[in-house]
Amino acid sequence: MKKVLILTDKKGWHFQQLKKSLIKNDILVESINISKLIIATDYKNTKILREDGSEVNASDVIVRYIPGGSLEEIVTYLNILRVFKNQGVNIINTAESIEKTVDKSLTSIILKNNNILTPKTWVIRGKNKSIEFAQELLKNHVLIYKPLFGSQGKGLKIIKNNKLKKNSEQVYYLQKLEDIKIKSKREWQDFRILICNNKIIASMIRKNKKKITNIGQGGSSFNFNASKKIKKISIKASKLVNADYAGIDIIKDKYEGLKVIEINSIPAWKALQKTTNINIASILAKAFLAKLK
Repeated sequence: MKKVLILTDKKGWHFQQLKKSLIKNDILVESINISKLIIATDYKNTKILREDGSEVNASDVIVRYIPGGSLEEIVTYLNILRVFKNQGVNIINTAESIEKTVDKSLTSIILKNNNILTPKTWVIRGKNKSIEFAQELLKNHVLIYKPLFGSQGKGLKIIKNNKLKKNSEQVYYLQKLEDIKIKSKREWQDFRILICNNKIIASMIRKNKKKITNIGQGGSSFNFNASKKIKKISIKASKLVNADYAGIDIIKDKYEGLKVIEINSIPAWKALQKTTNINIASILAKAFLAKLK
């Protein structure tokens, strides 16, 4: 019987949904937090161990969570996935795919180099230098500060007239805020498109009374039928990072142009599930099973 290891921080809703769908297909399921894994090398090979010293054996790995942290920690997590891959384990999504999305600056570069519209972005090293640079930008733009390795909207800050404040990071990722408010409804909105195996699985509009629309920051989800243009952009963006599944975040600018603001290679879908009758976990599991060894 096949054994799938799901890398997750807790056995929450997403894990339970995937587990249920996989078990229906006679798949054994185990879970562990990637931060609890150890890379061990000797004169013969490299292994992935649990904290008790036992070796992790799985035919396939589904990545549901990569913790934030320092560069050293992020690199270590990605190297764990690379060790699994070198052992012949099937990975969904791979270290290479996650690397292209967990690092927001790399995502911006990839999008720009492949002619996908994305908001103006500046990546600056040094606290004092970043603060000075931001003051010049603020003369013409509303900015949004994003932690370089952040997720779920945590740490996002809108910077308008107030100064960019120092934080613990040495690298500042600043993006021009596409400050488009739906005046008739007094709210901001953007779009989340869920893709699996280069096909649209589900899509939603995220709305909020605040400028930050992330569900984790108080945004609400609504059903949305993506246009052909949005579908085309989303699939292209997903292919650029070689994602088995991905969440593409898109916003309209003041000229009605569509801009990709983020690519998520470990997307959540709980809010999306509320907008559709299809069982997203079941569809994802079936797509995953087609690639499981």
